[in-house]
Amino acid sequence: MRLRAMVLALLAACGPAAVAAGQNIVAESAADRILPPRDVAADDARRLVDRVVEFGPRAAGPEADRTAAKLDAHVAEFVAGFPWKAFHVTLGISGYETYFNHPDEMFYALSAALPYLKPETAAAVRKFLAGQLLACPPYAPDGFDNTAGRPREAYDVPEGIRVKGRGKAASAFGVYAFWSYCRRTGDKEAPARHLPAVRRRMAPLLDGTYSFEPAARHTNDEAERLNGDLAGLVGLARLARMAGQEDDPAVLDKIRELLGLRVNLERTNPAILEPTRAATKQLHNVRLARYADLVPEVALEVAVLSDGAARDRVQAFREARNAWHLAFTERLVGGENYVSPPHMGRAMMAAACFIEDLPPEQYPTFIDVPWCKGDFYFIEKCAYALLRSAGNREAGP
Repeated sequence: MRLRAMVLALLAACGPAAVAAGQNIVAESAADRILPPRDVAADDARRLVDRVVEFGPRAAGPEADRTAAKLDAHVAEFVAGFPWKAFHVTLGISGYETYFNHPDEMFYALSAALPYLKPETAAAVRKFLAGQLLACPPYAPDGFDNTAGRPREAYDVPEGIRVKGRGKAASAFGVYAFWSYCRRTGDKEAPARHLPAVRRRMAPLLDGTYSFEPAARHTNDEAERLNGDLAGLVGLARLARMAGQEDDPAVLDKIRELLGLRVNLERTNPAILEPTRAATKQLHNVRLARYADLVPEVALEVAVLSDGAARDRVQAFREARNAWHLAFTERLVGGENYVSPPHMGRAMMAAACFIEDLPPEQYPTFIDVPWCKGDFYFIEKCAYALLRSAGNREAGP
């Protein structure tokens, strides 16, 4: 009884926030204010297409140098060792998840990293991606064979529990990844050559009704899909321009529609953690879906058009979980798992870099170690950190 009384007294002294932090799942950010929905104009959509965040140059200094060296070594090892099996992560009671089995994340991460690589590594990446574009373009619905190639893990995974089949695109994110490849490798012929196939890939999104309710509680990564589809539409508009074509009003109007949904998700819905079906079991598994597949330009627009709500939510969540950037960190979201999922750190890094505006020197301190060989999220996070360490955040023409 004395021990129980001491525990209760300690909790009371720490206040309500300490009690809340001990819950299995905390769905809301500390910044839980709700703003009224906002109309998004055609000019907002056009601005989103016009503004391009350019990677490079990077700042000098020991932290940025450390990050660049880690990035270069990791990318060089991935290219030299390709192909790799999909990454297998056992979370705990939620079961296990599979990562890096589609070329969309690969093309995006590697193209973003290019300005920060040694010349010989960058040349190898360009050659590698050009070959992969022929074999498995990033906008394709189907991805890599989950079991083909070398194991990524630093631990043994029994072949019987690995997910079989091929990876599947979760959204149109691969179209944006293809634009990123064309822009950052300087491949001037690819846009026109691939544009008919890209348009076929995007036709269902353009022709159909988009189903998403910003204020609802989502359970199947709908916000991540929204981010990826919006990025894909932006990629489509930019690819058409690269191919010498005029802007398509239907594409711009769809961008306006989805940008409005994404902005109003931030304004009207404080539940930034939502249940996910990404793992093999449906137990205590949640996701920062609204910040996953969040590309820089979309994040910048959300930061502005949400009138600070997005920034406040991200800051509150990040500061409450200051180990979010560590690989294999103990469980910070969900309940009764061993570790937090890799997608949490990836989503948080994008939000911290492009929704918040922290001191530039702070971003490289968020770089830990990769989860595995060929960790696309680690590559992406390093590129973001190097971009922001130089103070770069705003988009250019």
